[in-house]
Order: sequence, then C-alpha cells, then structure tokens
Amino acid sequence: MWRHIFRASPWRRGAASLTLGLALLLAACGPAGVTTKPAPTVAPTATPSPPCTTWKVIPSPTTKYAQSTLMGVVGLSATQAWAVGATYIGEGNTTAASLVEQWNGSAWSIVTSPGGPYLNGVAAVSANDIWAVGGASGRFPGIPSEGGSGTIIRWNGAQWSVAPGAPTSSALNAVVALASDNVWAVGSTTSTSGTQPLAERWNGSAWQAVASPTPTGATVTYLYAMAAVPGTSQLWAVGSSLKTPRVDYTQALIERWDGSSWQIVANPALPSGAFGATLSGVVALSATDAWAVGNYTASDHQQRTLIIHWDGAAWTVVSAPDVWGRLSGVAAVGAHDVRAVGDRFVDTPTTNNIGIVERWDGATWSVADLPMPQGVTHTFPQAIATDGAGGYWAPGYSFTSNFHSLILRCS
Repeated sequence: MWRHIFRASPWRRGAASLTLGLALLLAACGPAGVTTKPAPTVAPTATPSPPCTTWKVIPSPTTKYAQSTLMGVVGLSATQAWAVGATYIGEGNTTAASLVEQWNGSAWSIVTSPGGPYLNGVAAVSANDIWAVGGASGRFPGIPSEGGSGTIIRWNGAQWSVAPGAPTSSALNAVVALASDNVWAVGSTTSTSGTQPLAERWNGSAWQAVASPTPTGATVTYLYAMAAVPGTSQLWAVGSSLKTPRVDYTQALIERWDGSSWQIVANPALPSGAFGATLSGVVALSATDAWAVGNYTASDHQQRTLIIHWDGAAWTVVSAPDVWGRLSGVAAVGAHDVRAVGDRFVDTPTTNNIGIVERWDGATWSVADLPMPQGVTHTFPQAIATDGAGGYWAPGYSFTSNFHSLILRCS
C-alpha cells in the first residue's frame, strides 16, 4: 500500500508580501484573460460515499517552547496518522528541531525523532514502515527547505532513526512510498553551477540520486511536491524555477517519471499578463486524471490561486474561484472529491491570512474558509492528505504573536 504527501506553498520573489494590502476576489469563472478548458466530466461511481463537509481544528500537543509548524501529513486509517514539521527551541526560539506527531484515533502526541531541523514530507508503506524527509536550512516557519543537508528518517514500528544515504548539499521537500524497496524523494541540490532539481530513490538497501532535468536557462530550480500515478510506474513532480528572461519571477515546473527517466512536461498557458507561477501540490487519480495547485503572479503583481488539470495529453488551467492567495497542497478521496488547501489574503491593511479549502465535486470547484483557533489572526495550511477513512487531514501553522502548529480535519 502506498501513501503520498503533497508539499506546501513557498513564498516567492515577485509575490505579494504579507505586509501588502490584501483582498479576496471570488468569481464563478476562472481568472480574467486566461482560456480555461471545460471542467472535466467524471462519471460517478454507482454508490459514491458521502464527502466530508465539516472541518474542525484538532488540538496539537504543546512543545516545550512556543513556536512550531507542521509541513506534511499522511493518514493510514481513522486511528493512525503522522504529521511532521519543526519546533523552535532554545532561548528566543532561534534553533529549529524536527517535530513528529502521531494520531492514535483520539489525540495527537509528540514522538521522539532524530534528524532535522526541518521535516517537510512524510509517506507510509505500512504502519511499520514510514519515511519522512526534510532539510537543514533555517528559514521562516512554514517554508520548505531550500538549502543545507538533506534529512531522511524512517519509522520501523517502534522508533524513528536516521536512514543511511541522505544526500548532502540538498534539501528534500516531498516523499512517495510505493513499497519497502521503492521510495522516492524530491527537492533541490546546490553546487557551484547553481541550484538544480533533485530526485532520490530508495531501492531497499540504499538511496541513489536519479537524474532529473533542469529547464533551459534556469539558474535556481526546486521540486516541492510529488505523486504516484495509480496502476502505473509513473510519477509526477512539481515545483518552480527562475530563468531568463524573467529572473525575478518563478516559472512553474512539471516533471514526469515514465518508468525509466524524468522528463519535463510543458506548462499550461497562464492568465494573460501573468509574470510566472509556482506549483506546490499534485495528486494523480489515473494516467489521464491528475491535478496540481499553487499560485501565479498576476499582471498586477499579486498572487492568485492556481489549479491545473492533466487529461492524459496536456496540462490546462481549469476554471476555479479567483482567490487572492496561494494553494499549498491537494489530495483526493476519489475523482468526485478532490480538495486543495492554502490561504487567502484579506482585510487591507491588517494583512490577515485565512486558511481556505477548494473542493472539486466532479463538475465544479468551490471555495470555503477553514476554521481558525480562537484568538488567531493568521492561519496557513501547508499540506493535505486523505485520512484513510474518507476524510482529510490538513496541517500547517497559525500565528498571533508566535507560530503554533495547526491541525485541521474533515471527517
């Protein structure tokens, strides 16, 4: 059995900063100026299960010091899930350490973990074979690592330990576990020639780097999320790159593993006047049905949410609510129930951020706000995964005067 985790939305140059005036733009059609394809038609199952409708804040355990963030999650069943991230320790909360939490069906608890300081993604082969990956750069909470040494740890049913063979001079942002001898991780690696995409594969005895292409002209390239295509040997990986002629704006990056090599797949056409885009999450339901989400920098230099769809031949921007904000991850219970989480910008000039969820019901995308803990001014969901019981988990962080880990559940 396999589970996959979708990485979170990064901040990018050219995007609206948190201090800008913020507003929500909701429209029934896609962003102005972009040609969107009709929503893909999905034949319902004979007896589709009712989708979850209510999101709730689930308490996250308090760490020794105040600040913490969660970046990835995987659900195995109604009584077992794992979430990973970082907690900030030491006087002034200046040093990051890895954070691992486990759900037992009734509560989350902290589990001792090695490695770190940042864990960005987690995936499960089984309840006794779980992998988590990360990096060592000390960046702003809620942002995937883009430097430092890679971190790979493994749960054997009793404890977490550092897995041998973690790449150096790298950062890992996402992991997919297909079998005990077939686990993939993606991120970035830095050398004298710049920052290139990184793909690593576990063959049952060692981690080995697998060549992944860099877009022509790109100087800095990252992979943030990945997903396996059910019933095939294919994988998707998405991220961003900086390249000429617009070196101040990231461009979306899509790569596909066809069973023997990684290949760059053409990006969809963005809305008219858009400067660039970043893809932060991806999920695949079949070889002809996949979704990726993120944000694009519009002609007014503001970030807007982005949803694209793969139909087996090409990726295309899909008509969805036009929200001033970002999407950080996407997951699916089935073809008629796909969810993407992120945050929207509101309340000029107080710059509050509110977590959102966008839902695909097989015909259209809709958007709704996610609940916020009492007294919180900002919420930032960073990932989403199915919970193994027809619902979803969405971890991240909230903010008042400090950063606090956030866990949401739809069940």
